Amino acid sequence: EMITIYAKNNCVWCEKAKVLAEQYHLPYTYLNTSEDDAFAFQLYEKNPTAKTLPQIWWHDRYVGGYTDLAAEIGNTIGGYGDGEI
Repeated sequence: EMITIYAKNNCVWCEKAKVLAEQYHLPYTYLNTSEDDAFAFQLYEKNPTAKTLPQIWWHDRYVGGYTDLAAEIGNTIGGYGDGEI
């Protein structure tokens, strides 16, 4: 998949990240750490300092959270946000 989103239950920004990927027809994997401890462990292995969710990777490159994904899409695809870096 193009985008990997580590998320948890009842997380508004996690849901927004998923919707954003769908809006731009970007293939993604949504890994809910609340429902599977293996995903939580995998996230810790990839980013031991992560304190918030979502945590997002694009093509195995760490992006950050929701606003970082929105900026990345804007920079890559265009048409989202004000285009500033």
